[in-house]
Amino acid sequence: MKKLFIPVILLCFVYAESEKTFTLNADNTVLRWTAEKVTGTHWGYVKVEGGSVVVKGKKILTGECIVDMSTIMVMDMKDSPYREKLENHLRSSDFFDTENHSKVSLIIIDASHKGNSVQIAGELTIKGITHSVEFPAVVKFSNNGATAKGQIKIDRTLYDIKYRSGKYYPDIGDKMIYDVFKLDFEVDSKVYVP
Repeated sequence: MKKLFIPVILLCFVYAESEKTFTLNADNTVLRWTAEKVTGTHWGYVKVEGGSVVVKGKKILTGECIVDMSTIMVMDMKDSPYREKLENHLRSSDFFDTENHSKVSLIIIDASHKGNSVQIAGELTIKGITHSVEFPAVVKFSNNGATAKGQIKIDRTLYDIKYRSGKYYPDIGDKMIYDVFKLDFEVDSKVYVP
């Protein structure tokens, strides 16, 4: 009986530590952006197109997230006639240039775990320009997948988005838009079944 018991335990351990791929559930994933300027704040949403995360046990190994910037929405001006104008401006070459660069990608290259808190390191590509990013997230695992919640702070000027930046236009006064914008995320993923 003991001889049979040990291999069973070892098999359970190997199974528990096998790699799994979680696919992003776009319908249950929320990306909320916030951008500040001297005279106020704008915020809204943008949609995830897809992505996946590879985990082993409860450790994130790699991952990828694709965002469709052509879906960018402004919510603080929901009932304003200027809402569509601002959304179109954000899609223009002054900002994300979605006609030529509609997709933003984040590739996860490392994740340091401390309980449910994870420090994620990755490569963020906007407008075809890639820079390293790091940000914390709270990750929760279940039998069906995982969820992650956190915030990324992004310096838009690193990605050739210089419109009304005080760094490039120091005399712009109260028309200045701050360089760093925030992206709050609530990501839902489920176990991929081939």
